[in-house]
Amino acid sequence: MKNSLILVCFLLIPLLVRSQSDVRAWYADGQVFIVWKANLAVEQFYEVYAGPAFFQNVSNATLIGKPFALESFAYALKENVMDSSASYRIPNGRGGFYQLAPNEGLFVFTPHQSDSLYFAVTRPGGDTITPGSNITRAAVAFDYDPQSDPVKCHLQRIFPSPFAAGYQCLAYCLWVDGRQNHWEGRPDFPVMANAPKNGMPGLFLVSVPANLDTAIAFPLSVWLHGGQGRARQSLAGSRTEIGINPERGILVAQDDNMIGYRGVNPPNPDQATWHFGWAKNYNPFSIKDSLTADSIINYTQRRYVWINDWLARHFNVDKNRIHIHGHSMGSAGALALAKAYPQHFSSATLFNTGCAGPLDTSTTRVIFGTSVDNFPTNLVKRNGDAVRFYDLWDLYTNCSPERDLPHIRHWHGKNDDNGTMRWSPVVVENFRICDSLGTGTHNHWSERPHGVDMAPAFGDHWISGSAPHQQTASDNVNFAEAHFRSDESFPAFFNHRLDASNNDPGSGRLGIDKGDGDNWGTWGGYHRWENVTETPQSWSVTAWLESKAIFVNDNATQEYLTSDLAIRRPQKFKPTTGQRIYWNVKSVSPEIILQRDSAMVLADDLVVIPQVDVYPENVSKVIITITKVTTVVQSPKEAKDKMAVFPNPTDRLLFLDVDWDEVSIFDLNGKQRKRCEHLLKENPAIEVIDLPAGLYYIEATTHSGIRHHGKFIKL
Repeated sequence: MKNSLILVCFLLIPLLVRSQSDVRAWYADGQVFIVWKANLAVEQFYEVYAGPAFFQNVSNATLIGKPFALESFAYALKENVMDSSASYRIPNGRGGFYQLAPNEGLFVFTPHQSDSLYFAVTRPGGDTITPGSNITRAAVAFDYDPQSDPVKCHLQRIFPSPFAAGYQCLAYCLWVDGRQNHWEGRPDFPVMANAPKNGMPGLFLVSVPANLDTAIAFPLSVWLHGGQGRARQSLAGSRTEIGINPERGILVAQDDNMIGYRGVNPPNPDQATWHFGWAKNYNPFSIKDSLTADSIINYTQRRYVWINDWLARHFNVDKNRIHIHGHSMGSAGALALAKAYPQHFSSATLFNTGCAGPLDTSTTRVIFGTSVDNFPTNLVKRNGDAVRFYDLWDLYTNCSPERDLPHIRHWHGKNDDNGTMRWSPVVVENFRICDSLGTGTHNHWSERPHGVDMAPAFGDHWISGSAPHQQTASDNVNFAEAHFRSDESFPAFFNHRLDASNNDPGSGRLGIDKGDGDNWGTWGGYHRWENVTETPQSWSVTAWLESKAIFVNDNATQEYLTSDLAIRRPQKFKPTTGQRIYWNVKSVSPEIILQRDSAMVLADDLVVIPQVDVYPENVSKVIITITKVTTVVQSPKEAKDKMAVFPNPTDRLLFLDVDWDEVSIFDLNGKQRKRCEHLLKENPAIEVIDLPAGLYYIEATTHSGIRHHGKFIKL
């Protein structure tokens, strides 16, 4: 539990039995705001009632909410802006704003039709209504116009980032609509809670660079905190080891701390929803476990996605560049969001997700049920089956009607012993499965423990400090901002584990230097690309291995890496299952066709080409092209047929399986290093003992003038 001074102050307030006074309510921005004075005689929670006629007993009204004092008196806002005097700022219904006094509580009601109602607030179990005190003096009229008067988020505070200069931070709140029928939402505002959590506040923080050019559509990056964390931990300037500062857009930090009666000193904010949601029949006022039959609704996911859409409507956010990031529980939440809403997100960046979901504890049982229950959610898979709760947390199970995921990058630590997030055989199994499926996931591992801030102390190979030359750049928010779009296809390189020149994570045994795989490495993390081009007839991309990064460990040390390639998120190039496609790989400099073949489109219209070689940028970028029809006219440098080069690697002699008149050997910079001619029909050996060790291209011209190309490694 969060033992903050602010929370302790809440818990120490005497629980005096007293009716609430001066209840007022008004309509604004699609909702009714109900305010009362508590005279600091704060209850643990309140009961809010409504009725079409004046009532003096709650039996003649409808219970519409039971807000906890921690919710009514802005506990989350106080915590995240670090100000114990902070109170809600709400619209006043006349075009201005009303700042609540310290002793004023708030509940927000979301109407689904135009009407007029009396509103009353009582202590827990109180049934008496006192006119002029704890009930509105008259019925409050409200409208229902989702199109012209939709529900909004409300700015609470503006402050400079406490962690870095040059960033302005904005604190926003919204109040959710809670109903048992989770499909009964307004057109402008989906149901984001069950009925017992109706009116629950949601808080998020936005970090804005001072020099942001808002005339140009900019990206939005969401950061999710870990268990017992807060949104404040993900303001710009914090988490320096993994670079969360936005440069091209804004950073949104969400807060997942639902109030309930589980845990120490209840009620408390330790009821984390894993950034997903909770059981439909969850009772925040009970200490009993969830029902034996229930379903888990993605209330929290709905809130986050709606907030992103609201920000996009009110600011110049590029909806094709919305990214999700998270650490620990936040990484699990980010992964589940990417799987449930793959078209909403451009990329997902994960730190230390255990791929296993919540452990069975007294708190998680009441919110989610147990792992044995594994209740269904309201989400649906591509095959029409319900997504079950524990399907959400691995790297590969489909959780939406969509085939493809956004690009996912994951970092984990072999010294991570943190409960369900720990390094384990489950994590490594997930690495291997998603690497075999071609989903487009880059997996990384290293020596770090659970906390990324501890990485330098463990000699971590991806994070050795906070400066740019001491940490990988590819886990930064600005890397995702610059590289990924949801309206653009991408090359999903996979089967990296089959290339022996890649490191291997081992079996999942905790710790390093134990003979269980390599201490650090990556499958896919060195691959980079640009210039994705699509037409209905062809697809191409320029690809390379990183070799010019500031941080040395970001650079591939291999002379080349071989992997398969799947096209994910195709926009125009969509051949169908069983159709033949044709592909080639051409070096940019020198311009040589290195590979050329055909393949069949796999099930579910998935385009895959096998065994593609990609080279470091300082050697040569390659252009990978896939077409529906074979090339009719060949480039002068293009081979008509494949040529075998053997033995490969070699330390002295080289043979070719074609009859050649002339052979030229080039180094990786395109410089000709050797040229041979012969006029005999048989193929003589080619002496290469004089060449330095390394990778070479070879071009052979046959007796008929056809040119063939290959490559070999000189030992």
